[in-house]
Amino acid sequence: MQHPWPDDLLAIPHRRDVPFSRLTTLGVGGVCRWLFEPETEAQAAAFVKACAREGLPWRVLGGGSNLVVLGDVDIPVVRLKLPREVVRRGLEVSAPASFGHIRLSTEVAAMGLSGLEYASGIPGSVGGALHMNAGAYGREMVDVLARFRFLTPAGDLVEKSPEPGEFSYRWSFLGDRHLALGLVVRLVEGDPARINALVEEYRGRRGTSQPLDRRNAGCIFKNPTGQSAGRLIDQAGLKGFRVGQAEVSPEHGNFLVNLGGATATEFRDLMTLVREKVREIHGIDLQPEVEIW
Repeated sequence: MQHPWPDDLLAIPHRRDVPFSRLTTLGVGGVCRWLFEPETEAQAAAFVKACAREGLPWRVLGGGSNLVVLGDVDIPVVRLKLPREVVRRGLEVSAPASFGHIRLSTEVAAMGLSGLEYASGIPGSVGGALHMNAGAYGREMVDVLARFRFLTPAGDLVEKSPEPGEFSYRWSFLGDRHLALGLVVRLVEGDPARINALVEEYRGRRGTSQPLDRRNAGCIFKNPTGQSAGRLIDQAGLKGFRVGQAEVSPEHGNFLVNLGGATATEFRDLMTLVREKVREIHGIDLQPEVEIW
């Protein structure tokens, strides 16, 4: 499909017709018709400003670990490719949005800084973790977030500290119209041996309780207040249930896995079935934690 994109948008590094099976950890979906990959913050701002000027909708793709794509995407998709380096200043560490979330956890642990151990098993990018306020084991990104940088829907650069109401459980105000560029986390000094032991413990817990040997998008549904989505799905007798090559993981009910060659339609149908069954048995309507395109 051809689009009359403006010249300043086409000047930004981009690729055509990239399968989402190569862009997401789940490995399903159609084709990303236009994948823009800014290599600098200036290019990222140019992308947003061009889209705003032309009235073009667009989407943000991070590490692709919290995403279920159900078909082709014709509108521009932006995936940042900023220089991947972290900078430490005292107890604060800055990282670009395109930096790996797990890698940031391990690097600050090597610095003897504590506070991001919980992130050692959460895949994806720093920008994605900021966007969804990623967390585990009772901790989340906003707990250590000192400042963050983002572009407004008009392409204006903003750097600020988090304020009440801007972040909550698996949610941030950034939504789908702000583009995260980077963040600064404020940590505390600790014993490197203890920090690394905790990192390995959390990583080990995920390895024994989650289907890391199958392609997946992480936890599919949010935990209802005071409840565990995985436990509700398990109690509904759905572990191991399949639709084609899409399966409710026998290891963790809140993980839907790709057994190999699964289609987007199979995942959509399996998600619908799980929600309907849990609603029927428990009277609870599970809400997706993943983004759905």
